[in-house]
Amino acid sequence: MKRLLLVPFIVWNLQAQDYEGLLKDAMQTSPYLKANALEVKRADEQSSLIQRYKNPTLSLEASQFSPDIGKSKAGYRAALSQPIRLWGVGDDRANLAVATKEEAQGLVTLKRAEFVKVFSLLYNEYITQTALFHLAKEEFAISKNIAAITKERYEAGTTAKVKYLRAKVDLAGSKNALDEKKAMQIASYYKLLAFSGLEDEKALDDNYVFKLSNRAVKEAQNNSAELHYLQTQQNSSSAKAKLNTNKIEWMNLYAEYEAEPDQSIARVGVDIPLAVFNTKKEEKRIAALQAKESEFLLQNQKIILSSNLTRLKKELLILQSVISSTQKLYNSQKELLKMYEDGYKIASINLLELQNIKNQMIQTKEKEITLQNKINKNIVIYNYEVGEYNE
Repeated sequence: MKRLLLVPFIVWNLQAQDYEGLLKDAMQTSPYLKANALEVKRADEQSSLIQRYKNPTLSLEASQFSPDIGKSKAGYRAALSQPIRLWGVGDDRANLAVATKEEAQGLVTLKRAEFVKVFSLLYNEYITQTALFHLAKEEFAISKNIAAITKERYEAGTTAKVKYLRAKVDLAGSKNALDEKKAMQIASYYKLLAFSGLEDEKALDDNYVFKLSNRAVKEAQNNSAELHYLQTQQNSSSAKAKLNTNKIEWMNLYAEYEAEPDQSIARVGVDIPLAVFNTKKEEKRIAALQAKESEFLLQNQKIILSSNLTRLKKELLILQSVISSTQKLYNSQKELLKMYEDGYKIASINLLELQNIKNQMIQTKEKEITLQNKINKNIVIYNYEVGEYNE
């Protein structure tokens, strides 16, 4: 009974995990994303710090009065002072606190989107290396078949030894390429797992098809994680500049009581800084220049984003057309290779011609795989730019 229960578990455990499943696991376990999430909590504490009041100061003083005639008498003095934030400054600090939180949230969103983008590119690389490995296996099988036919013909005395040796050399080269592609596939697999923050090995789906987001280019400026973060940085800088341009932020309110042998004195007063020499004129000018600079940089980034998205979509149209014709060429070459293999068996086809057709077919398939890799990259980058990976 235990054996019967174990078999379904083994079959289920060996099922390949797809892109969405692996990404979900990575989002839940990645130490990088967990550290990234703490940025919001840090910003909350930073916001509280920005709006925090200064502590009061208590001064205690003891005095000894020694008159020329008579006994000495003691006295004391107690003073309490409290920095008071001026009207308007509190609002500026509250605005800065809000801007700080928004900037932190924008950074978290940006890092999350970048994580998904890099994850997707690494998954695409794994798919590519796996496809190249399968192609190398196909080439090895073809070379092995050609070598077997050549060996039969050589042993039958219908072909020269040099052709048999050439077929063996080609087979050895195919085996070498197969081992190399396998190593590259393994490297891409573990690189993907390491970035994902996952330690358990699992079979992965290597037939995943990346889909282009249906969000329009004009929507990208509202959804782009990079643009949103730049905007929050600009807002935070403006809030800091607004706070720093206040001529006076604090005044000191104090109260004190002094007891002397012959009298008692109570005082209440306020210390007001006078903005005579430091009127914050320079700070205001710098803030205005920084705001203008940020505005230009943000505008420039919007232009770059729009241009990149237009380029990516046009490239995709061309690449999809090229890969379609490449697939047709590959199918024709594969059919031609089969005809040449059949002809080689009856000695009507030259070995060099057969190997040349085989090499052309492999090169065409490699081109197709490379084109698909480029298409997937463009899709991933486009999806990232339009905000598909933000949430």
